[in-house]
Parts: sequence; C-alpha cells; structure tokens
Amino acid sequence: MKCNNNETKLKMKNKSLLIASTILAFTATAEGQHIKNTRPNVVIIIADDYRYDWMHHKGKDFMETPHLDRMAKEGWSFPNAFCCAGVCSPTRAALLTGKYIHQASAPDIVWQNNSFLQLQEMFPQKLHKQGYKTGYIGKFHLGEEEKPKPNFDLWASFPFVGNYFNQTIWINGRAKHFKGFTDDNVTELADSTIEKWSGDSKPFCLIVGLKSPHIPFSYPERMKAKYGDVVFKEPETFNLDYSESKPGLSKNLINAKTWPAAIPKYGSFQEWVRAYTRTAATIDESLGKIMDAIEKAGIADNTIIVFTSDQGYSLGEQSMCEKHYAYEQVMRVPLMVRFPNQKEPGNPPTDMVMNMDIAPTIMDYCTGQVPSDMIGKSWRELIEPSAKKPKPLRDEFFFDFWHNQPDILPPMQAVRTERYKLIKYEYQPYEELYDLVKDPIEKYNRINDVQFRSVKNSLEKRLKQWKKRTGWVNRSSLKLSSIYISKLLTPEEDGQKQIDLTNPEIAEIVENKRIWNKLEREDDYFDLTGHIPKENEKRIFYVAIPLNNRGEFDPFISLRFSFPESNQESSVAYTSYFEGKEIYMNFEYKKMMNIPPIINEEETLRKGFDLGYNPPLKPGRNVIILRMVVNNKTSHKWNVFVVGGLTNIKWL
Repeated sequence: MKCNNNETKLKMKNKSLLIASTILAFTATAEGQHIKNTRPNVVIIIADDYRYDWMHHKGKDFMETPHLDRMAKEGWSFPNAFCCAGVCSPTRAALLTGKYIHQASAPDIVWQNNSFLQLQEMFPQKLHKQGYKTGYIGKFHLGEEEKPKPNFDLWASFPFVGNYFNQTIWINGRAKHFKGFTDDNVTELADSTIEKWSGDSKPFCLIVGLKSPHIPFSYPERMKAKYGDVVFKEPETFNLDYSESKPGLSKNLINAKTWPAAIPKYGSFQEWVRAYTRTAATIDESLGKIMDAIEKAGIADNTIIVFTSDQGYSLGEQSMCEKHYAYEQVMRVPLMVRFPNQKEPGNPPTDMVMNMDIAPTIMDYCTGQVPSDMIGKSWRELIEPSAKKPKPLRDEFFFDFWHNQPDILPPMQAVRTERYKLIKYEYQPYEELYDLVKDPIEKYNRINDVQFRSVKNSLEKRLKQWKKRTGWVNRSSLKLSSIYISKLLTPEEDGQKQIDLTNPEIAEIVENKRIWNKLEREDDYFDLTGHIPKENEKRIFYVAIPLNNRGEFDPFISLRFSFPESNQESSVAYTSYFEGKEIYMNFEYKKMMNIPPIINEEETLRKGFDLGYNPPLKPGRNVIILRMVVNNKTSHKWNVFVVGGLTNIKWL
C-alpha cells in the first residue's frame, strides 16, 4: 500500500524530529560528561603546627623536603600565607568554613564543639550536595571525631588529638586498630581512597589531617638518625625580656625554657628543636606518598592539591614555644597549591593569602560559585588575572586568639597589613605595634613612638571596623540570676518521658508551673536542697535556661557549674539536648551512668577541656536543656555561670 503525500511528509517530519532529538540528547550527554570530567578532584593535606619556613625551598638548607620542594616547583608555595588564629580547633573551623573563628563558632578548644557540629556546614558537605564524593581522614579536633559526619562518604578519624603510635581509627563509625606510626596509617588510608575513588564517575574531595608535628614530638625509628649533626641557631629574641616591650606576656605560660613540653622535656634547646624537626620531616614523606598515589591513579591533570598547616609554631622566638599569639612565627603558615594546568608554576603571587581562603577557592573552582557566608577570598583572580593589573587580594587581615585562662594565656586580637601589625590585648591595657619591614622579628614595640602615631590610629580604626563588620564581641562571664528546674524524678519516672524534649518552647517552660519551677539565685548560689536525695541513689531533674540570641550567628558560650562549698568544677553529672536530640554528656555523667569511655585516656584529656557545656544557639529564641543526675554526694549549693560572647544574649 502506498502512502499519500501527507503521510510521507509526516513520516519524514517524525524522522527529522527523532534525529534532532537524538542529536540533542547526545549533545546534552556529551556536555554533561564534559562538565563531570572537568570538575576537578580536590586533595587537601593539613599538618599540625608546621612552621611556614621549615622546608628546604624556604631557606632551611638542613631540611630534607624533596616533595614539598617539588610541589613548590610544580605549583605555588605562597610567600605570604597566614592563619586567622593560633590554635588548632579554631583554625580548622576557619579553614573548613571560610569564616573567621568567631563566625564559625569556634574561638577556643573544647572537648566537643557543639556549636560547630550542630550549626556549621563544612565546605566538603556543600560539595557533596553538588555531586562530589567527600572524605575526611585523620585529625579533626572539633568533637565527636569517632562518629561519621553528614554528607561525607568516608569519615575516618580519632578522638581529640590522638596518639603518634598504634592509634585506633574510627572508619565510618567502626573502630579499627592500627599498628605503627599514625601518620603512616592515615596516609595509607588516603592513598587507598584515592586509588578507589579515581575510578568513580563522580569527582571527589578528600581532606587528610596529619598529626605531626604537634606535641609531644614523636617520630618513627627511621627518623632517629636524621639531623643529629645539625646545630640549630637560637632566635635573636630567644632571651627576650617581656617587661621591656611585651608587658602583656609577663605571666605567659608557654615560655620555652619552662613549659614542660618544650626544653625541660628534651634537656636543651638543640634537642628540643631536633625533636620537632624529626617529627616535621615525616610530613614531607606523607605528602610524597599522596602525590604519588594521585599520579599512579592517572588523575594528576584534573586534581587540585593543597598543603597547609592549621597554624605555625614558635621555636624560641619571643622566648616562646607553642603557638597562640599574634606573632609572625605563629600566624604565618605553609600554604602550597598545585592546580591543573598550573599557571606560572614556581612563581607564586606575593599577595597575602590565608588558609581561610581554601574553602571559597575550592567552591569557586568546583561549583562556579562562592557561598555568600564565606569571608575568605577565592584565588581565582590570582590564577586567572584580568588584562588590567588587579589590586592585591587583600590589604589587611585580622587575627584572634582567646583562651579561658586569660592570666596565663592572654587573649589578643591583631590587624596586619603588608608592613604593619597592631596587637591589642582583650583584657589588659596593653598594645603592640610593629614595623615588619624594618623589624621582621618583632623585637621593637613602637606603640609609644610619636612617629608611628598615624599608623597606630589607622590600624586601630581598621580593627574596630572589622569587629563591627564581622559581629565580633568581647568575651565575658556572668552568673545567672535564675534557671528553671523540673521536679525530682526517679529513673523509672524519667523513663516515662514526662518532659517533652523534642521541641522545647520558651513560653511553655515559663508558664507550665506543673513541670517547671523558676529558681532564683540566693546570695551566691542556687539552693537545690529539695533536689538532692538523702540516700545513696540516683535521682534526675532537668534544667532549662531560656534566652534570646540577638546576634547573626552562634556566639559560642560555655555553661559551667561551681560549688561554693568545694569550688569543684564539672563534678555534677549532666547530659544535654538540642532539637530533641541528646548531643553531649560530661565525663561525670558517663561515670555515674556506667558508660564506658571512648578511649582509655578520655577522663585525663577532658579535665582541661571539659570545664563546661557549649550549647548550640541559633539566632532568635533558644532553650538550653540539661538532664542532671544526682545522688546524696552532690552538693546542694550550686552556682551557674556562663562564659563567652554574651553581648547579644538576653536571658529570659
């Protein structure tokens, strides 16, 4: 049967449409495949307390760092790279979020940073939502390290700072015991992950947190014969008298000559620095193995590699060890990057860059957008400069250090430009001003020099503007005048869930007299006589503290208990809740409830970092909920106080 002309035309039209749709589908598939294949993989290696200059290519001729030197040759080793804080947890929070530490709810080290864990989103988690496989291996140091984190395909870490040898690593929540040097095991996990993921259809982002060279310095047997004949030169400021130019450090805890983990541990300046150097040298080995794994997997041409440290380290400068303070050897960090099709390898820009820039840079290159909440700057304009010579990436940056023992570790804030640095102590009337061109070792404090008056005024104005612009507030302490407590419950009554924790409402807590009783502080304490059992048996009650957070982010506060009769801290057992979930328990609670520790050293480690509970606070109205477990040994006189950024908190 023959087709008429209309049927013929219709068939030809349908055939044309089929061909067109096939071509369109193929084109779309090819374009999608192209986008998928060109989205770079990302591998970021983070050392712990690694100095910016402890590498051969940075002028330390005694250092054997062939892999770091190779990366500097093939990529960029930034000559002016910095961190925005001088302590492990805060700087890691800044690196992972692209924010200053107070915006990332992490101004201090605590056993578990609930503010960060509950309210912040790390950039790999953002990448995961846009199709990336994501992994974290090694030191995390922000809490609940043994638990997998949302939007990570691989989570392999260990509690707190970990051990140098025979460390158990929790891999996606399951404990696996390893033998040998921890960084070797972390590196091997990274290598096997790179090998496995390189064949996947998705691009990946992998972060590797190495432990070295954090105290107490320790290294594998292969390092013991190295650097034995090196004579390390004492810094010019090694015997500095603080009273002359740095009176704010008069009670400084971390003097290298007296701090137990520094010279006293090793017997001499030479052996102390030698131990640091041997430990630091393992970093180069780890980097080399990871770079080799990337090459072997055949993905080097499409992988961004970043190496950095959370902060620098003091080896006798200003008479100090450790980090913390706003001096060059602390705020300067090694920061190296190798991009696919690296522009001008070996010739890095001299702009001031920060490890806080890593997150926005990776987001920019992997997704084409920098999230609006990130304060760090993308390096795209350094890598792909316009025809017109761009301005420096930044004219200034800011540094913040806070500690809950201000008498021995004085908190300070600083602003640094390319030439000058102003340091202001948070709780002391001291300031320091340095001309970094004429005085790069920061020996001469120019704060009272008339010729630097205009510089001082300019920097003070910048620091003040930064605080206002970023929502920074002074940290303070306050004794609460009232709390809400529930009736005393037996464990059986508590098991009946008489108190709804799923969504505590401020109005209900304030108005529900059947469950909640407002307790006012008497003199210097809350009298809990009616809530302490007379017999040696457990009883339970709940504490509710309603408040209004008028700030734009969690201000990071610490809720603490003290006892006028004994002055003990954290000797009351409690667990806490957020949005109906139990999120934290102190060690006293673990002991009373017979909950085994995560690791054998948990109680010892927590003593200095578990003084209080850090409740996550969203902007607006919040209720802090605690479940208290008491017995007849619990004191009936309690003082409840808070420490932290309280300026924008209104207690209800």
